[in-house]
Amino acid sequence: MNGNRVTPWVEGTAADLVADALALGVKASPRMVTDWVEGGLLANPESRKTSAHGSDPRVFPREQRELFARLLQARERSPLGRVPQRSLVRVVLYLWLIDDTVVLTPQARRAFRTHARETGKTTAVRRRETVRAIVEQIAHPAASFKQRRTAQLLIEEGERTGRIDLDKLTSVLTELYSPWQVQPGMPRIERAVPGPFGPVTLQHYIATWRARQRMIRRLRHEEIDEAELDRVRAVHRPEWAGYEAQRSALAAGGGGEFAAHFAEPATLEGRAIEAVDAFVFHLAGELGLIEASLYEAETARLKLAR
Repeated sequence: MNGNRVTPWVEGTAADLVADALALGVKASPRMVTDWVEGGLLANPESRKTSAHGSDPRVFPREQRELFARLLQARERSPLGRVPQRSLVRVVLYLWLIDDTVVLTPQARRAFRTHARETGKTTAVRRRETVRAIVEQIAHPAASFKQRRTAQLLIEEGERTGRIDLDKLTSVLTELYSPWQVQPGMPRIERAVPGPFGPVTLQHYIATWRARQRMIRRLRHEEIDEAELDRVRAVHRPEWAGYEAQRSALAAGGGGEFAAHFAEPATLEGRAIEAVDAFVFHLAGELGLIEASLYEAETARLKLAR
């Protein structure tokens, strides 16, 4: 070790990685290394056959050995008492999105599984706060406390269980989004709120939530194969680069009304969260989940209108 890094980085066994951690003042064990492999924080070590009758312990490529140390250092620098695994996993996925040499797709697939399993894991208090913010975002100023409360409880249940009664959700959120009395013989007046890319309907919010839940479920069960992840990444990269190149102009557009939507995250974790969420949404689009969810949301709207 030289200061706080290995110089030069070379391939190493699990025992070497444990030694690297201890040299950084971090407690580690072979079991921890195994858990990181299982969770996608590290790639599978590679076998090294040395004779006809046996082989040396499996080794991690030098890039993975360095990744292990860097993740440990990032975790130690965090002001949080305990850095959740989902934060480290998002950094791994961010590296996969921007670079082809450190994190390879088999590892990324496991990392997406971990990311999906961690998604939604939170305390009841934190979930309640998050859902309350969602309700306030879509509620019309004239919506009553009862309408807001009913919507909050329904969304909380959907977030907790992963199950959605689309007809009930559409009915409750329509009352929240457009809380006007329906006149006999007249169609319901439904609003759309201004958004950075145009008016946003309630069906957009519902479809986005539904598509996200379906995508997370597929990633959780590793239903997306490596070839598909590679294909969508190849499409996503230039599109995301184009978006990043236009951020300043988009933020300034419309008098800066929606500047907050395009603000660049100030931290690595913030960039990782944004990039991974954007890719997952793009993946949902490529797999047809967004289109299907929009169709279902519109069908539920029409059913309610009858």
